[in-house]
Amino acid sequence: MSLLIGQTFGRYQILELLGEGGMATVYKAYDTHLEREVAIKVIRRDAFPADDMNMLLKRFEREAKSLGRLSHPNIVGVIDYGEHEGSPYLVMVYLPGGTLRERLGKPIAWRTAVELILPIAHALEYVHDRNIINRDVKPSNILMTEKGQPMLTDFGLVKLFGDKEKDATHLTSSGTGLGTPDYMAPEQWTGEAIPQSDLYSLGVVLYEMITGRRPFTADTPAGVLLKQATESLPLPKSYIPDLPKDVESVLLKVLAKDPKDRYPDVHTFVLELQNLVAGREVSATSIKAEQLRRQMTGKMENYASQPDLSTGQTKKAFPALFAVLGGLGAIVVITIIGVLIYASNGGTGLPFLAAPTQTSQPTAVPSATNTAIPPTATLEVTAVPTETLAPTETAIPSEIRDDRNIPMIYIPAGKFTMGSNDSGDVGSKPANEVELAAFYIDKFEVTNEMYDACVYAVECRKPQQLGTATRNTYFANPVFKEYPVIYVDWKMAKAYCEWRGARLPTEAEWEKAARGAEDERLYPWGDEKPDCDLANIAGCVGDTTPVMQHELGKSVYGVYGMAGNVMEWTNTLYDLYPYDATDGREDPDSTKERIARGGAWNLFGGNSGNVRVDTRVKLVPEYYGAYVGIRCAKSAQ
Repeated sequence: MSLLIGQTFGRYQILELLGEGGMATVYKAYDTHLEREVAIKVIRRDAFPADDMNMLLKRFEREAKSLGRLSHPNIVGVIDYGEHEGSPYLVMVYLPGGTLRERLGKPIAWRTAVELILPIAHALEYVHDRNIINRDVKPSNILMTEKGQPMLTDFGLVKLFGDKEKDATHLTSSGTGLGTPDYMAPEQWTGEAIPQSDLYSLGVVLYEMITGRRPFTADTPAGVLLKQATESLPLPKSYIPDLPKDVESVLLKVLAKDPKDRYPDVHTFVLELQNLVAGREVSATSIKAEQLRRQMTGKMENYASQPDLSTGQTKKAFPALFAVLGGLGAIVVITIIGVLIYASNGGTGLPFLAAPTQTSQPTAVPSATNTAIPPTATLEVTAVPTETLAPTETAIPSEIRDDRNIPMIYIPAGKFTMGSNDSGDVGSKPANEVELAAFYIDKFEVTNEMYDACVYAVECRKPQQLGTATRNTYFANPVFKEYPVIYVDWKMAKAYCEWRGARLPTEAEWEKAARGAEDERLYPWGDEKPDCDLANIAGCVGDTTPVMQHELGKSVYGVYGMAGNVMEWTNTLYDLYPYDATDGREDPDSTKERIARGGAWNLFGGNSGNVRVDTRVKLVPEYYGAYVGIRCAKSAQ
């Protein structure tokens, strides 16, 4: 397969070999259309009988389509798939940070390990919500970005649970792709993968990170299965004596041999991990968990006939497996299963992207916001001052991260003055008092990287032009990933925000986020005349600059870039003041002119061409340009 180096798969030029296994080979390639490096997984035709290729092509096509529908900040995105001279291939983003496997070999502090595993748990929760089981969670399938963010990959063993179609059953019944032995849940050996199987595998990864060892290892898959079936789980504290009891309890629960004794779903496990990090009580310390601890630390033969704690009935561990063992003999059956799995994985099992290296996942936020806090749904927050809150709005966070890990700022409910009587723009007169419900708005402009994630998800069109006024490449160039996306028309902006589970802000929302409610300031920072320290305006750079560059120019609420850099689409139709959201100007289906706000890098001074918070720019929805971008909002409810 190394002969493919130098060949071209359509738009992809094969550059070098990244990894090779029994089922597929992974290459680094260059995408000549988007001018970026990618990773390509090519199925090895020589590894399968010719009669199996039709089945294999169906499996691969299903895999590609399943992956193409996934869009999560901690899942490696799929770009494309195709076939080259009879060999199917899958194109994915290219990550430069190696794999989690390369970071293992010695214990990792439990808190660091939990913070690293939480984003992967969120990724699994996301795919389980879409009726998908990964079935091969392991360290070599957890890739790292340059900034150290973990990314889940290798859905080559994907199974849509609940799928009863005959073809789907056939695709998973040939004996290939059951998983990787050291990380497989007990029930997975019999081909019955369930969501809790992924949970068990994730638990093995966390156990290995914390202790530096895998729970069960052997020279062959048969040996791993035999140990897992007959030996108790080695207590983590036997390797790490000072490990907190709560951490050990969580590991024991997630690694229970019976799926019913594990956490019911990944979401519950996520909450448990968050409790660990926060120092709160965990459910694994309950009486039932202590009974489970005694089961798991006792002899396996006793566990095999333990009473079910929920029903009082006697239960058997590995019910399907023990039924077979009784008929054929343990070693024979275990060896057969082990050989099948070992052979199907080419001896070692190939990670989906064995050594991928790429730019950061497009949903990552700019480096100025990347901290040690993992991208979870947990609200990371500074309390809103109580004097700005309505009586019922106490304890509301001032900043959240949405489902795409994008920071949004809370804007409290209340009245503010919109427009100005002294504006040079007649469209901004007269000043009028507007009352708004509480809402969230993006902390900074939508970046190229953030918008690119929507393009990957096939929910957004690429910008109308890929360069800028002064740069030949921009959108597809990783150098500018933290710069605002441009050349997007109103429909493109609307589609992006909807993909985020948000919407475009009304112009009233935009102005309040920029101006505040306490005064009638001219600019987000106050009444001081703009300069290059406060905003990116004409005479500074002559093009766009990175978002969050102007710390001094943020608004009273902490929102960046609301003057200069790029104008931003709103949902609002152009109409005269006073503003009234109920008079039809917020019609999302109208084809009339829309309002853009915020000035731009090429504007300052004059009447309509300035960067005051009350300036309104009227644009047809089809307009796109080098100085118009996006910011999203959503209601606080």
